[in-house]
Amino acid sequence: MTTRAAPSAAPRRPARLPSKPRGWLCLALAVLVASFASPAVAEETTAGGVAVAAPPLPDSPASGSLAKKTPVMRQFNGRGFAFAPSRPELNAFRLGIGVQYDAIDPQVMYGFYVRVPQLALEARYGLGNGWSLKGHLNTILVINELTLGVGYTWQFGRWALEASGSAGVYYGRLGQLGFDAQFIAGEYRPELALGFAFGDLMLSVRGSLILLGPQRASVGELWGGFDNADAFAGHSEMLYIENTTASNALWYLGIGSMSTLAYYQLWLLFPDSPAFYTYPRLVAGYEF
Repeated sequence: MTTRAAPSAAPRRPARLPSKPRGWLCLALAVLVASFASPAVAEETTAGGVAVAAPPLPDSPASGSLAKKTPVMRQFNGRGFAFAPSRPELNAFRLGIGVQYDAIDPQVMYGFYVRVPQLALEARYGLGNGWSLKGHLNTILVINELTLGVGYTWQFGRWALEASGSAGVYYGRLGQLGFDAQFIAGEYRPELALGFAFGDLMLSVRGSLILLGPQRASVGELWGGFDNADAFAGHSEMLYIENTTASNALWYLGIGSMSTLAYYQLWLLFPDSPAFYTYPRLVAGYEF
């Protein structure tokens, strides 16, 4: 005969549920926190002891999203622009070929209505870390300007600011039509430029000071200086539009104002005039 034990009066404890895995939860939280951390401190260690770098912020320079977001930003950080502020990569090269036209009042030019555009060359060579070598040449035989310099560009999202300085030579000569005259001077140009990226277009404004000196001129075999020579030869303010293409090339247009001493543009007609003239300048060309 089987007998059953009397039920115990003590309450039965419920069965203990198995604990949830906490390792995966901690790892997920760590990855989530690391994804919002700064790239400078975004290094965490997993449970296995392997270092994992968290992804950089979407618009940080390390992510490269700004450099690849638009065609303009690709050029900005690639080969750069001839005129607009740029941060070209090391050894990148940009060459611009075009024309510039100074619309001087014919009355100032003693009634000469014919004004031939000048050939203009612009060059930029990337030194890396925001630095660039820059070169400029414009020529019309009677007037020639050649300058070389260096510039540095700061980037603020779509905005960019460039400070640059260049030095070179201004040379003019006329040996035809009964003339035998020439003018030569050292030329120096401190400049500031501000640019903004519009997607396929780069818009920039550039202000320049034009300094000349020492200045020498000759008529035949006789050399001398101008009576009213001044180191401050003028200033210019230009607006440029540079448009990207399907390739790495660009085309550009520019318009602005020049305010210069008379002999800066008309050294043969007004060698001793201290007057300043203001006239528009138009530029257009292609960048390779």
